Amino acid sequence: MADDKYLTHQETAALSPAEALALAGRARAAARRPAPLPWWYGPGIGASFAAYGAALGQSFRHQWQWLIPLCALGLVVVLAVIVRVAARASGVARLAERGLPPHTFPALGAVVLVAAVAGLATWLVSGDQRWAITAAGAAGGLALWGVISLINRQVKEQTMSSEQ
Repeated sequence: MADDKYLTHQETAALSPAEALALAGRARAAARRPAPLPWWYGPGIGASFAAYGAALGQSFRHQWQWLIPLCALGLVVVLAVIVRVAARASGVARLAERGLPPHTFPALGAVVLVAAVAGLATWLVSGDQRWAITAAGAAGGLALWGVISLINRQVKEQTMSSEQ
């Protein structure tokens, strides 16, 4: 069964030079094509930002200002681990080597806008800064999860269409 995956020496000798070049070209194209991110990447990033916003808002609520830098440090550590694992899994994080994907800044702008609107709306309704920060973090995290899911779906569709 293992022999089915690999060409034997006699089979490679049967390939014409044009067939060998075409096979090599397909292999190079497959190697350059980005792989989709693991399924947990979007939820992990989104949940990290949501937890950061909630922790930040509650640290204001209880007047624990010393907790604010620790929240930021915790977010950086968690995000670094998630991005590192995803980069090792050869996901979309590899695209940063070639430059940012198209529509990156509008997508990030949309995430910031969603977070700001959620925070402002919560502050106007409740008048409480701590719940506004919590809502902004949660909404921003969910929006980021959605953006990452859309990018991942687009990469999967591109991969499937280029294979055909």
